[in-house]
Amino acid sequence: MKKKAIVYATGERGIYVGRLERCFKRSIVPPTLLVSLEDELEVIDPIRRERVRAKSFLIPPGIDMEIDTHGANVALFFLNDTGADLARLSPLMRTTLPIGYQHCFADIKGESDVVEFANFLRNQRPTLATVEQLVHEWMFHPSRCQPNPDPRITRAVQIIKSNIDKNISVEWIGQQVDLSVPRLSQLFKEVVGTPIRRFRLWHRVFVTAAKLNEGVDLTGAALAAGFTDYAQFARTYRELAGGNASQARDNTQIVISGYV
Repeated sequence: MKKKAIVYATGERGIYVGRLERCFKRSIVPPTLLVSLEDELEVIDPIRRERVRAKSFLIPPGIDMEIDTHGANVALFFLNDTGADLARLSPLMRTTLPIGYQHCFADIKGESDVVEFANFLRNQRPTLATVEQLVHEWMFHPSRCQPNPDPRITRAVQIIKSNIDKNISVEWIGQQVDLSVPRLSQLFKEVVGTPIRRFRLWHRVFVTAAKLNEGVDLTGAALAAGFTDYAQFARTYRELAGGNASQARDNTQIVISGYV
């Protein structure tokens, strides 16, 4: 019997372990560590159409990625929203790669340990609490740098997540953190790496997954998460998660908490 993919997610981080489409395209919202559990992957430069091969890539937010998985099982580690995890892991990457007009990183130190951990999740399927503790211990190892993101943007992120199914205005968020709309938009993009609208849509995908876990049907879950209709959710899922939403529902085990 084919083993389902698995998603672990909290309000802070997420992990996907399983197969993706052979040619995987998506817009990166949170910084993401992508690791193959089998053969090397190929990241395709959208400008030069050159292919870069490696088993692990650290991808900053705001990049449109095209990846040839060669059918391998992979792990996607969705890092925290304010860039702190990205700052902790960047020094562990051996190579910096130009991708289009931006850059990503390849070849994480201790790669075999990351692969071993991902295979543990895929095969043993531990509890979410166990996974959260193990990731926390790895991420907050004393050797990692500990950046301090702008507290106003940290607060803005919390406000958006707490009201993810509501269309609260950017003006209102700015008032809560004492920033004008232009300054909030600028700082948010600098710290989080993606515009507020895309950030909100990304987390609505996870709220939809949480609702599915509660037994709500796919359309009802999408509406409860704040999407206008199923069509908007399906388009968003294709753009940001890279795949077919209904197929993902049927082929993925969801272990999730921390979402409304």
